[in-house]
Amino acid sequence: MSEEARLSFLTSLSYGQDVDFSGTTFTSELLNQLLQFMRDPEAERAGFGSAKFSGATFIGPANFDSVDFLRDATFLRVKFHEDAHFAGAIFHKGAQFAESEIEGDGRFERAKFLGLANFSNASFRKATSFADCTFADAAEYRSARFYTASFMRAKFRDRCTFTGSTFSGRKSRFSHTEFFRTADFSASSFQRGVQFLAAQFHSAAKFTDSSITSGTFTGVTFAREVDFENVTFGRGGFNDTTFSDDAIFSKAQFNDRAHFANALFRKAALFRDSRFNQGAHFVGAIFERAKHIGPIVSEKSIIFNGASFGSPLIIEASAAHLGFQQTEWSSTGVLRVRYASVNLSGATFAAPMIVATMPTFFLYSDGGALDDSRIGESVPAKITSLQGADVSRLLLVDVDLRECRFAGAMHLDQIRLEGECQFSNSPRGIHIDGWRIARWSQRRVLAEEAEWRAGRPWPSGWRAPSATTSVTPAALSATYRHLRKSFEDSKNEPDAADFYYGEMEMRRNDSNRPHSERYLLALYCLVSGYGLRAGRALLWFGVTIVATLVAMVFWGLPSQAPTAVSSGVISGHNFQEVTNVPKPVNPTGSLSSRATSQRFEKGLRVVVNSVVFRSSGQVLTTSGTYIEMVSRAIEPVFLGLALLAMRSRLKR
Repeated sequence: MSEEARLSFLTSLSYGQDVDFSGTTFTSELLNQLLQFMRDPEAERAGFGSAKFSGATFIGPANFDSVDFLRDATFLRVKFHEDAHFAGAIFHKGAQFAESEIEGDGRFERAKFLGLANFSNASFRKATSFADCTFADAAEYRSARFYTASFMRAKFRDRCTFTGSTFSGRKSRFSHTEFFRTADFSASSFQRGVQFLAAQFHSAAKFTDSSITSGTFTGVTFAREVDFENVTFGRGGFNDTTFSDDAIFSKAQFNDRAHFANALFRKAALFRDSRFNQGAHFVGAIFERAKHIGPIVSEKSIIFNGASFGSPLIIEASAAHLGFQQTEWSSTGVLRVRYASVNLSGATFAAPMIVATMPTFFLYSDGGALDDSRIGESVPAKITSLQGADVSRLLLVDVDLRECRFAGAMHLDQIRLEGECQFSNSPRGIHIDGWRIARWSQRRVLAEEAEWRAGRPWPSGWRAPSATTSVTPAALSATYRHLRKSFEDSKNEPDAADFYYGEMEMRRNDSNRPHSERYLLALYCLVSGYGLRAGRALLWFGVTIVATLVAMVFWGLPSQAPTAVSSGVISGHNFQEVTNVPKPVNPTGSLSSRATSQRFEKGLRVVVNSVVFRSSGQVLTTSGTYIEMVSRAIEPVFLGLALLAMRSRLKR
């Protein structure tokens, strides 16, 4: 149009009038002229009735700030070559921006969409802001393409749909945004991350099949079910997040560390088939009514330190490390683990708790095996610490306890161990440290004892699992005693014997005990291994028998048996007979001359009879009498200790 004709047309327009500029090309000057004639003099706001801009092209910046769209506003397939500003605009009816393209910045701050807002398939090439916007009706952003978008403090009072949308630029922001109806972000892609700080979802939220490079959901409140099934996260941050309904993370994958510190799960926490490639932190999280978590897989650590579990719960995990320090279990719990080292320091169990190794692969929901072979080589779960934990209701099944710290655990005498629970073993073979030669009795030992012995000046083959512990022999003695009682209460006398041996060893090495007691324990250990080593007692039994036999042959038997001489006196009708037995004559001559087979046979008879406290009837020298008395006192003791040791190993 000529300038005169155009001016004539524009002067015919007024506030609230219907317009149709479909397919029109606008420069910034032309648009400003149009809005000037559409302005209400009193309100100082431009306004359209039904506004049709379908297929229009805006060559320069398009400024619709504070414009009223009293009826439907149609911007279908509009192309904005530069910035598009709709800040403070009010769309009283529908707002159609489907398939539009904004090559510059899109500014919709404080805009109000009172009807349907449709941005499906729209393309925003640069930064776009919908901060502080209000969406009274549904908001459609299906398959929209954003560079970066800000919806900070926006209010979606009806459903909003971002299904299939792509955010390719800098981190998009939905901080402090409120979603009053269903928010659907299914199959969306946040390539540089998204931020939902303190956002509130009053209804269901769906992120199924989405890809989130970095998702920050710190302080978010999900009042209804939230679905992150099959979502791929780079980094996921859910610190201080509240999940008031079911939280679904089934088949989710976190390629960077996931954070759920102080998160609140009021209902189900579904992490079935979830994978945390760089670990996860649930520090201080609260699981009020979760029934089943997992199976979850991680090649790194999954930490639940300080978490609280309020209902019966099963956790299945395959990870390098699991931390449950200072956790509170208000109800029954089952922890099924593969590969992981588990730290239960300071945990409190108000009901029975089971920690067991899962020998077979966990299964996917479709029945397939969940491959976790890259995590480690040894499948059994490893308990690393029970220090400060109340273990009175704890049952351990098929776990590795070689590195476990028991010292400081409460009610350790009530812990239960079933299946194949592995402990460390004492060093094998002969070990030389300087002038010291040591050969240790084979038994199961605690990691604390191994560390204590490895830290001594002469470790003699002991290797510490980690840094040297500060546990004293007195504390270790009590620890061994409590564990021994636990085994005895479960009628496992043979395994309890090893812990009795450890208890006595620690008492013997306790410098605070009287020297007399320590010397007595050292003697008890030397002669019979505290009544638990039959071989040692039998060895000393044999030594004493041989020594007694040698002493009898050389000094105990007289040179010849004395002959009794009888004599009598007849006086009247009386006869008195007196028998005199001469004293045994001590053997004379060289020792070699005394070593005869006859003397050996007599000595052997004396020695064997002395074991059962019976006299052989053999005439002995004074030295032989004392030798027999000593053998009667010592040899049965060694024999009894050997029988006692055998019984401790064979008793059920």
